[in-house]
Amino acid sequence: MTETLGPLALDDDNHARLRETLRVFLDTGGSYATAATRLSLHRNSVHYRVRKAEEVRGRPIEPDRLDVEVALRACLWLGRSVLATA
Repeated sequence: MTETLGPLALDDDNHARLRETLRVFLDTGGSYATAATRLSLHRNSVHYRVRKAEEVRGRPIEPDRLDVEVALRACLWLGRSVLATA
C-alpha cells in the first residue's frame, strides 16, 4: 500500500479524509463538482484536498492512476490492516 500511496497510507483522520476525497474524485471521473456533491463539500475544498493528497503522496496521480484507485479501494475495504502506522 505504501509503495503506491506513500505517506497518504498513514492511519490517521487527516490522511483518511484525503484518501476518501481522492477516491470519490477518481470515482467520478475526475469531476470536482460531482465529487463535491457526493461529499457535501464545496468544489474548492475537493480541489484543495486532491492537490494536498498529491503533495502528501509526493507525486501526481495520473501516471499510475489505476494503481492508486486499487490501493484506495483496498484501504476502504480492508481498513487498518493495510494502512501504515506513524
